[in-house]
Amino acid sequence: MNYLEAYDKQTGLLVVEYPLRGIDVPDLKRMLGIDESIEIYGYDLLPAQAEELAQYVDDPFKVDDSCDYQVGFFRE
Repeated sequence: MNYLEAYDKQTGLLVVEYPLRGIDVPDLKRMLGIDESIEIYGYDLLPAQAEELAQYVDDPFKVDDSCDYQVGFFRE
């Protein structure tokens, strides 16, 4: 499972993570413009990219200006 992660800008601590459902790693990498052959564990997002990924999140999601966003790539 891959996650959309929100980190507090002031502390750098993870505030919340949202499971990304319905999108696999190759499609996620294509969407973000990441070469599929690169092994990656985290990727910083622009707020617009986080909003775009919200369609794969079950919980309500809105970009919070006090957070930085990242995709966490995890292997099951």
